[in-house]
Amino acid sequence: MSSIKLVSVNIELDNHLDRVGGFLRQEKPDVVCLQEAYQEHIEDFAKELGMHSAFAPMSNIGKGERALYTMPPFFPYGVGILSALPIQDIQTPYYRGTEEDAKTKPFSGNSKDDAHPLLYVTVQKESKDFTIGTTHFTWSPDGRADDVQRRDIENLLSIVEGIPEFILCGDFNAPRGGEIFDAIAQKYTDNIPAEYTTSIDLELHRDREKMRHKPLMVDGLFTTPQYECSNVRLVRGVSDHCAIVAEVRKVS
Repeated sequence: MSSIKLVSVNIELDNHLDRVGGFLRQEKPDVVCLQEAYQEHIEDFAKELGMHSAFAPMSNIGKGERALYTMPPFFPYGVGILSALPIQDIQTPYYRGTEEDAKTKPFSGNSKDDAHPLLYVTVQKESKDFTIGTTHFTWSPDGRADDVQRRDIENLLSIVEGIPEFILCGDFNAPRGGEIFDAIAQKYTDNIPAEYTTSIDLELHRDREKMRHKPLMVDGLFTTPQYECSNVRLVRGVSDHCAIVAEVRKVS
């Protein structure tokens, strides 16, 4: 059976680029899904690692300290996919906002105002197609579901239900065991081992002291029955979120 090595990680803009680059060079994945990434860094990683790339914007954001995120100059940021395998198809449906919003609007200071795409691509290995998608889902305070998330998860699920088979990973900004995460897990296989109770890196996250007392397993790896995941692990020391590493096999 054909398999790929997959990595997914929220890289928190440009705060951990050296760590992320070193990690990817060490792991040598076939496909990488990145969230909260500047477009230019997706392109830089692709060139450095000799990979193909795809990008879907969420908004345009400043650089530097958090206080400067709403100050020009602005740079496109969003979600990206890197692939050592040729990318055969790229799709970027939006379940919140529009692509035009994402390309033109500057960051407001509130991530709820961002546009939210599902970026998915199809790659082929050993004559088997793998469809891989990633997203950075709508944020809510302390991981509590709200009406904005409820509306957005309905829209997201409506999109993915139209994809016959897929691997979906990303930062879902909603904890496992809660309403939003479980709305996905009820329909698709949750491949993160139960032993992991948080996907927040408690050494690198800016709110690490708070997070120590409230574990949040908010990063996910979901699959339809055509795929089977093995050797799934979370890796610390890469970004403010743990990186997900997995072997994914095409079983049908």
